[in-house]
Amino acid sequence: MEKVIVLRVLFAIFVIAAIGPRIIQKFKKVETVGCIGINKKLFFLGKVSLFVSFILIHVQLRVGNLSLFSKNDVFFWICIALVGIGVMFFTLAILKLGTFSLRVGLAQANTALRTTGIYRLSRNPMLFGLYLMALGSAVYVQNPINWMLVIIALAVHHKIILAEEVFMESRFGEQWIEYRNQVRRYI
Repeated sequence: MEKVIVLRVLFAIFVIAAIGPRIIQKFKKVETVGCIGINKKLFFLGKVSLFVSFILIHVQLRVGNLSLFSKNDVFFWICIALVGIGVMFFTLAILKLGTFSLRVGLAQANTALRTTGIYRLSRNPMLFGLYLMALGSAVYVQNPINWMLVIIALAVHHKIILAEEVFMESRFGEQWIEYRNQVRRYI
């Protein structure tokens, strides 16, 4: 039972980190959606695939029998570790960005390039965190449908990052190029 509580606490932290700034932005009337940068249908397919893979973790916990292989606590603890580290990266990235710089898509408003804190380890710590969480789902819910969802989510989000990098170079120029040369895309 405490295993389930640990996972639920991690997902609660993730939801608060993801939704909390959006609520503040709404009250402060801050732009929350920029230019998406890739095909909108592909963008939403990636987001839905990621969300469903996270939901499948909870379905597996509650119902079980989604995995092709026998239930194994090792897979669950690997999932916990990946989700926990992913939530940490995601949350630290959100905190470093700040409420007023957080956007879905490419910001149209003037923003600053973040290069300190968690952004010293990764140019994309928020998405790296989501990747780890998705991989945790793939490890725990060992099902071809979930594996496809995770592959789709990772591929689409990688495409989003590539579009963002083109945007960042045009927005920040030499500052971006220097940062890009010093810090890896993921970790």
